[in-house]
This record gives sequence, C-alpha cells and structure tokens, in this order.
Amino acid sequence: MRNKKTIGGALMFLTLFWYVWAGIPILLFYGTAFTMMANDHRYNPARNQDIIFAWLCWAALVIPLAWYVIRYINKRCRLAKILSVIKSAESYDPAPENEIREMHSSAYFGIDTKRGTMLYIRLFNKKEIDIFGFNINNWRHCELTGTNKLRFYINSTEVPFIDIQHRRAWLLYEKICVMRNQQYHYPYHFPGYVEHNTERLSEKMGFKMLPC
Repeated sequence: MRNKKTIGGALMFLTLFWYVWAGIPILLFYGTAFTMMANDHRYNPARNQDIIFAWLCWAALVIPLAWYVIRYINKRCRLAKILSVIKSAESYDPAPENEIREMHSSAYFGIDTKRGTMLYIRLFNKKEIDIFGFNINNWRHCELTGTNKLRFYINSTEVPFIDIQHRRAWLLYEKICVMRNQQYHYPYHFPGYVEHNTERLSEKMGFKMLPC
C-alpha cells in the first residue's frame, strides 16, 4: 500500500481511538446526568447552566458521529460510481462474495473468478485515489498476513505492494491461489481498460491518479 502515514494522520487515529473508547462513554454519562438535573425541579437555581452543559455534551457526541457517517456514505457513493464504470459483463463482474471493502470504506478489492480479473481501489481523500486492474499475469506475488490482511506485490516501483484488510481476506487469498493455476482468455487488456476508464473518471469526479 502506498505510504501515506503522516504525523497528522497518526494524531487523527489516536484522537479517534480515545474518542471511541473514552469520549463517547464520558459524554453519554455527563449528557444524561446534566439532562436529568435540568429536568429536576430540585436543581432549579442552576437549571440554565445544566441545560447548556447538557447541550454541549450531546453536541460533542452527535456532531462527530454524524460527520463520520456522512463521510462513510460519501466514500461508499464514490466507490459505487467508480465500479459502475469499470464493471462489465466482458471483463470484470465479480460475485458479491468475492468483493471486500475495508471497514471505513476507504479501500475496495474484488476478484472475478470466471474472467480472471481483479480490481483494487483506495480513496486517500477527495482528490487522490489509487485504482489498479489486474489479470492473472501482471502481478508478482500474493500473501496473507495473519487471517485478515491481504498483501499484493505488484509491478510498480512507486507502489511495490498494496494491502487490504478484511475478515474475509483469507477466503479471497485461497481463491486467488486457485485462479493462478487456471487458464483464462482475455478479450482485451484489462489493466489498460481500467487505466483508460480511470482517466475518464478523474475528469468527471475531479480526482487525480497518484503516480505509479
């Protein structure tokens, strides 16, 4: 996978981690407590203050979650638009069980066992994206790390390998090993077909392909 790790990205991950495991329970506790106090007549002298704290707690809980859900939906929509252009009955039309997406929907990987083609997509942000098409011959090696990370070694000096993590990665790995021993007939060069359609998509969707 292309190295995009930065200090900012690490801080974002750390912030998200602590928000999920510590922030959400704390905000739920205090949001509920301040809401109950605001509605309890015994705390009338401080009712306005309790209402403000309650609203702040609920806002700090709801706004980040809403932002994450909207971001997730946007990624799913972008992936769907890309797939609608690249998928075809002639070259790449995988069964649903042969498609995987990472939990946050930043990456997609699918294999078409009938046609001997594979597709990898990773969304880094709104403006940067990786899209690679593979037939059975234009990659070097494939391995499974643990039980849930699939690593593909490809023919690129800029991107020597790509990773995708999913609970069904082991199943696709086994199918790819079987595919490597099959004979496939390709009506046209699938990697070139993917590259051509990616150029069209980049003009329509406003992203740029990262150099390979």
